[in-house]
Amino acid sequence: MLHTGKVLFWSYNPDDYYKPLSSMNGVAYVWDPATRTGHSIAPPENISCAGQTLLADGRLFIAGGNLRYPDPNAPAGTQSWKGTLTAYTFNPATEAFVRQPNMRNGRWYPTTTKLSDNRVVITSGWDQNGGEIINSDVEIFTPSASPDGVGRIDFVGQHASTGLYPLQFLLPGGTMLEAGPGRRSSYLFNPADNAWSRLPDLMGDHWVNGNGIIYTDASGPTARQVVMVAGGLDILRAPTTGNEWLDGNEPAAGWKAFPRWIQPRHNSNTVILPDGKLLTMGGNAGASPYNGPVFQAEMYSTQATETTGHWQRVVPHTIQAAYHSSAILLPDATVLLSQDDMDSSAAAAAMHKAQVYSPPYLFKGARPLIVSAPAGVTYGQSFIVTTDRQVNTAVLVAPGATTHGNDMHQRAIRLPVQVLEKATLMATVPESAAMVPPGYYMLFVLDSGGIPSVASFVRVN
Repeated sequence: MLHTGKVLFWSYNPDDYYKPLSSMNGVAYVWDPATRTGHSIAPPENISCAGQTLLADGRLFIAGGNLRYPDPNAPAGTQSWKGTLTAYTFNPATEAFVRQPNMRNGRWYPTTTKLSDNRVVITSGWDQNGGEIINSDVEIFTPSASPDGVGRIDFVGQHASTGLYPLQFLLPGGTMLEAGPGRRSSYLFNPADNAWSRLPDLMGDHWVNGNGIIYTDASGPTARQVVMVAGGLDILRAPTTGNEWLDGNEPAAGWKAFPRWIQPRHNSNTVILPDGKLLTMGGNAGASPYNGPVFQAEMYSTQATETTGHWQRVVPHTIQAAYHSSAILLPDATVLLSQDDMDSSAAAAAMHKAQVYSPPYLFKGARPLIVSAPAGVTYGQSFIVTTDRQVNTAVLVAPGATTHGNDMHQRAIRLPVQVLEKATLMATVPESAAMVPPGYYMLFVLDSGGIPSVASFVRVN
């Protein structure tokens, strides 16, 4: 989700899928949710299976991708997937990719995590040798000041991730949490000295594309933050409902049980909604990537910091959304769900479907309207939002950047507010860049019935 209000998709080229000699060919598409129209753009290479996050100025950073499909004719020990060493930024204003310095080794299925100073930690991913070896290099990307400039990638150490696409989150203390996929992957990374420290193990495994979210309620005297890890495959490689949570303010206290999903699943997507509830969509109940697709959506009954709620069945979607599906929150508070690629043929790709899902809050009555809001705010600043009627909640939601169920940029912060008069709200940005990483956010306001406005984009810097 770009701060221009548009959505950038990319994928392998279905005409060349699993053809080793054409492994570097990809496709990309820019779509406008407001007009429901879009256009193709040329990606620099096959950046599917990369890691991605959004930078403070709205650029997208992409690390790794697909260097080569499995090749049965390659020498023994090199026949599997290969990850590319390349990295790029994407400028939403010009819709142009800019080549960044190479990483030391390739990455296929890596994770990228933005820090409080706008640098990006890069971990995991299979390397460039085709032997299914996880790249243990830890690297940090420092962006250029210019939106079309070239930054720097520095090697800062080694860390053995238990698997691909580990879930990673920036915590209020400025450290980065690694959570999964294996239960022993529970670590803090300190960017001040590039050191890793162990936390108590997760309660269970979350192999093969579990979900994770980070939600902060800063509206009260003390900010509360929950990191929730959900689903995936358990130790027996069976889909699980074994969700768990960690207090972002006290990570050393370890993991605790979060209410379980109704339906075991992996390859699903969990989206933070403006009212703080969570919406889980898609995935599948079989151990393979596609069998047993789940169409029943589930919504958490209260905001995510309340860890004694429950999951409720809500209206199912009608497209299959297992492996390689994706879901993100749109500025109008709907959720965009893209189907999976069980049929990866070119003919099927030409008919690839997406659905726009309207959560229950859009059927509760008229929506509040943001009349005016600032385009930019700073840390600790109180700012005014005017609306067409009284509202009492303001929330910042970071635009999604998701693949394989791992949204590497999604987070939400409920702000402290004061109702000044019927149609005027004052909200305050927390002072911590670790709690609110710099960048563009969707600002939603909600009325007393929990009905959200359409978002205004605001830059926190």
